[in-house]
Amino acid sequence: MKIKKLASAVLSAILGTIIIFSGCSNGGSVNDNSSKAESSITSSESKTESSQSSKAESSTVSKTESQSSKNESSKNTEPDADYTPAMWKVTKGDKEMYLFGSIHATQDGAENLPDYVQKAFDECDYLAMELDTDSMMNDLGQALQLTQKLMYTDGTTIKDHISEETYNAAVKYLTEKGLYISYYDNFKPMMWISLLENAMYNDAGIDITKSMESIMTSKAKKANKKILEVENIDIQLGVFDNISDELADVMILSYTQADPSEQAKANNKLYEQWKHGEAIEDTDEDEIPDECKEDYEKYSKAMLTDRNKGMADKAEEYMNDGKKVFFMVGAAHMYGDNGIVQLLKDRGYTVERVSKTENLSQAA
Repeated sequence: MKIKKLASAVLSAILGTIIIFSGCSNGGSVNDNSSKAESSITSSESKTESSQSSKAESSTVSKTESQSSKNESSKNTEPDADYTPAMWKVTKGDKEMYLFGSIHATQDGAENLPDYVQKAFDECDYLAMELDTDSMMNDLGQALQLTQKLMYTDGTTIKDHISEETYNAAVKYLTEKGLYISYYDNFKPMMWISLLENAMYNDAGIDITKSMESIMTSKAKKANKKILEVENIDIQLGVFDNISDELADVMILSYTQADPSEQAKANNKLYEQWKHGEAIEDTDEDEIPDECKEDYEKYSKAMLTDRNKGMADKAEEYMNDGKKVFFMVGAAHMYGDNGIVQLLKDRGYTVERVSKTENLSQAA
């Protein structure tokens, strides 16, 4: 039972961070191996960790319910006039689809889509997303498989892969928030980055559960639209295999040193860019130490460039199948010479930006 609860917690943490990363980005001695760690979650340690977990869950539920209540009472009934996120119409012959860049951690009113976006969504039979996270959250089998893929299987732990300073800082940060259990030592950097990322967003007062993915999933279910997966969990987790131990050390330590107020400002800026349909670009490279630049470039290529091609392939597949799809992936994947928009243009598709003004003119 403990493992099942842990698997669900892991899945929740990982899925949230996968969407954040891909949507809009922003050695001590080994005491246990994976097998020993799993069997050691019993009696007194289990009680202590259960207490921490319950405290964290209680706090999370309370905050979530409070935020939800606040959001419900402050919802607008009409779209904001300045709410003009980027959307493109793709055509070739009599086939067409819409491209829409998503963002995680939206703000009040995001669910009230601008008329041109809502109209395009209504016209489509399918909603395509990077992952059907809602389905995954309700599949314990997938949670358990995902948990296993995120663990070291060579007898090492995270302490063998990052510095003692970084490990201690991460443990201290998570312990203070009631989020640390020793079993996490058996997980790869992705898990640690996920936990720290989510904790950092929570400190900044950012509700990462209120995403464009969750908004559109809800709309699709109400409209009985089928949800298609552009990628799968193996593809997305594969990206994190490109994080070297040195880069992981830098990333993990940076989260423990993050200023919540600065993170809130950065997130608000990112949201405003997305809200106004401005290009979303990766700007993290300036913060990477010179000795890790090459590792970061490899990771960035796997995160964006390589995946963009796979996403464009999937969009083309849907077009060839004659599916009318509302194709929504992280906004950062849309822009640039290697973005989905340009890739489809290069393949002979007509890709035109749809704006609110144009939509209203056509309607008139």
